[in-house]
Parts: sequence; C-alpha cells; structure tokens
Amino acid sequence: MGVGGAVIIGFSSVVAVRKNWFSTEASKRKALVGTNVAIMSIFAACIFAVVGFLNNRHYERFDLTVTGKYSLSSKTKNILKNLEKPIVITTLFNQGEMFYEQIMDILKEYAYHTDKIKVESVDPLRNRTKVEELAKRLNISDLQLNTVVFECGEYSKHVQQSEVIERQYPFKFKGEEAFTEAILNVTQEKQTAIYFVTGHGERQFEDFDRGGVSGIANALKRDNCRVAPLDILTTKKIPDDCEVLVVAGPTKAYLTEELNIIRNYLENRGKLLLMLEPALSPNAPTGFKTLLPEYGIAVRDDVVVYNKVNMPLFGIQTVAEIYVGKDEYAEDHPITNDLKTYNTILFGACPVDATPPNDQMPYQATVLLRAPEGSWGEIDVANIQKKKPEYNIDTDVQGPVSLAVASRVKELPKSVLQSHPAMANDPAAKPQGAQLVVFGDVDFATNEYIENPGNADLFRNSINWLAKKETQLGISAKPPDFRKATISPVQMKVIFWISIAGIPVIPIVIGSIVWWKRRR
Repeated sequence: MGVGGAVIIGFSSVVAVRKNWFSTEASKRKALVGTNVAIMSIFAACIFAVVGFLNNRHYERFDLTVTGKYSLSSKTKNILKNLEKPIVITTLFNQGEMFYEQIMDILKEYAYHTDKIKVESVDPLRNRTKVEELAKRLNISDLQLNTVVFECGEYSKHVQQSEVIERQYPFKFKGEEAFTEAILNVTQEKQTAIYFVTGHGERQFEDFDRGGVSGIANALKRDNCRVAPLDILTTKKIPDDCEVLVVAGPTKAYLTEELNIIRNYLENRGKLLLMLEPALSPNAPTGFKTLLPEYGIAVRDDVVVYNKVNMPLFGIQTVAEIYVGKDEYAEDHPITNDLKTYNTILFGACPVDATPPNDQMPYQATVLLRAPEGSWGEIDVANIQKKKPEYNIDTDVQGPVSLAVASRVKELPKSVLQSHPAMANDPAAKPQGAQLVVFGDVDFATNEYIENPGNADLFRNSINWLAKKETQLGISAKPPDFRKATISPVQMKVIFWISIAGIPVIPIVIGSIVWWKRRR
C-alpha cells in the first residue's frame, strides 16, 4: 500500500507540473488542498488495511447480552481449554432447517475457544459422496439426516435434531448442553460411576415428583456419569467402581454395620456427598453424627435454621427458606468460586460446620456456604408446629449458621511419604484419602428447587470436585430463555418503596414545583 501511494503521489505531481496547476495563487491553493486530501486518504486507507490485517490475525468476540445468549458457559470453556485430543465435528443439516444458523454459530464458538476442534458442514442432499465417506469411516450403513457427528479417535457420538431443539413451543434451542455432553462422551474413556444409597427414605433419582432428584440425575448423565442405586445392607459393600457415593436426605437411622461399610469405603480413598435433613418427626437421627467428626465435620440435626426477612406489607417474617448470595459463599473453594453471581436457595436446613483444626486431625474441613445475617439455629424444634420460632440468645445457635462443608486430607499420610520419599519434596503431590461434601439440606437438589440459578451447579460442582474432574467445574449451560427471577428480601424492599412511594411522589414533586413557579 505504501509503494502504491508513493506512485500515485509521484504521478499526480508530474501531471500537476505539466498542466501548470501551480501557475496562479488560486490554482496553487487548490492543488495543495487536493494533494493534502489525497495524502490523507492514502493514510486512512493504510490505517484501515493495517487494522483489517490485525483483526484477521488477532480478534476477540464480545457478547453484550445480559444473559450471555451468544457465549459459551465457563464450564464448557474449561472443558475445551483442557482438551488433549483433536475432535472433528460434522454437521449434516440442510440449510433451511430450523435453528441451522444457531447450530453453526455455536459450533464456531467451540472452534474459536480451542484449536483441537475442526468443524465441517456437509449438505446431505447436495453432497452424497461426503456423506457416504463419513458413513464408511464410522462403519455405519446409513447416516440419519439433520444430525451433528462428533469424532475423537475411535469414538463417535451422534447428536440428533431432537436433542438440540425442544419440539414443544416455543421451540427452545439447547445446543450447548447437547454438544458439550457429546464432547465428554467421545473424550472420556469411561463414565464416572455415581451410586445413590437407598433403603432409608432417601430421595430417589427415578422420582419425577417435586421431592425427587430425577432432574439432577439427568444433569449428571449429561456430565458423562453413570447413575445407579445401591442398597448397602444387601450388597454388604460399596462397589469397587464407585467414584462418588451419594446419600440424599435419609429419614431413617443407618445400622452400625452400614456406617462401618461407609467408613471402610472412605478410608480406602472413598468420596461421599451427604445431604442431611433436620431430625424432626417423622424423620429420625441417621447416625452420621458419630461418623462425620472423624473428618472434621460437626452436624446438629436437632436444629432447624431459620431466617428473618423484612417483607413488604408483612413486615419482619420468619422463614425456613435460606437465600445464599455472593457474601455467603466460601471465599476461595473450587466448588463455589464460580457461583458467586448466582443465588442458591435451601429450605429447612440443619447446621453443618467445620470443627476447629488440630494437629491430631488429618482432615481439613472448609465451610462452603453460610446462612445470611439474621439467621439462627432453632433448638426448640419440638414446638415448631405449635408456635412461631423466635430467636433465644441463651439457647439457640447464633447466626450466621454454616450450611455446608467440604473435607479432605490436609497433608499426605506418613505411610505414603515413607513408601514414596520423592513425594515428600514434591509440591505438586496431592493428598490421598477420603473426600466429603456435607450439606444440611437436600431440598436444594430436588426437582422443586433445582431450577433456581445456583442450585444445580452447586450440586454438580460438588460431584465433579469429589470425582477429581476439575475441568468440569464452573457454571453450566443454562436453559434457554430462562427468565425466572429470584428476588432477595433486600431487593423486595427496594421494589416496594420505589413502586409504592417513589413513583407516586415524582409527579407530586414536579407538580408542586410548577405550581410554585407559576404562583410567583
């Protein structure tokens, strides 16, 4: 561009001299102005060329929508960032199909975030040769149209159109959810085995009612997990392939034999996700209070956490719903680090806290979340049905109350250091032992509450942390067009005063000012 500009300027100068453009003062002025415009135009063109070149080589994308409609979730980005093997994604969609543009746009986002993904678009009606080559490569006699095929080595996954688009109105697009699941399926050699304990009134993953946990079980399956029930009393052991054991809200006591089986499993580097409930009638104490102190965790299942909130028109109210916001999450823990922009709702929880650390305790427990200011632990649970709970400073548990704890070995056991001396000096060596995440509530993971913004990711992050799947921590892809508002008591108070007092006062003030000026 610089050489071309010099040629143009030189040519213009020769023409100007031959045509006597500088013979008079007026012509000189016009010639100078014209030359200046030409030079500035050339410089502007050069600048645009450089900017275009840099933009083509180094560019960034910005999503200015409030919900991040055109962006991938942090969890998907983490997965893409840690891909080790190349993935080929082939679309077999006709260009006129519903959501074709959205499918191609989101796949471009996947390719933008990693160089391990290559996207190929094949028109199945116009390019039958490539379709036949793909079918031969996958050893499939006939490929279905309107599918997206993910390939990684010898593994492949076909995502049907029905998995990407909800067939019921308003035909929501859920491409990221389906495509990230496919990537996990073709890149992970085996599924993570998750066992849900049964036999003690626990919530069941096959229960689709409001109190069931079928919704969170489906989310685990999308994370490439295999979910199965487990009756400990029948099997007399925890299966060898169990990577995380889940106890979801038991209402009956565990036998000493069952607790010993769980203890043996934990001592063999087991992973436990335990969700308890207050032992109110008809619920009975489960027996975990005797097991958890061995891992630095203290549970008060004889206490119910309540919270006082100021509700418009009703004043101060005592509620069992606990709103956990950014100030109530742990300051620094992999499970909660990405959740601080979301609210989590718990209901009818019991306190779960970390015991004070000591040199004799090999486990270090960390509080994951607390109830907000104004909460307390009600001791007089026997009379809750008869009278309104009131905070008693002499007997009740003072707030803010801890609601969830994560525990793991705080240092490598001596047996490991003795058998592997090199690990004693290895700063990257990770402690080996049991890992536990204990919640004082199970309702947050049920079908009734799982749609609240932070609930599902809190549960899934807990599972992924226990299963050592750090790359899958973060905020998952949210359901499309999710518009459910979770309003905290403070926000409700602000809305109340703005709508009841603020808006009517504005015209009164303006009218008073106008009246006063006219009066003068």
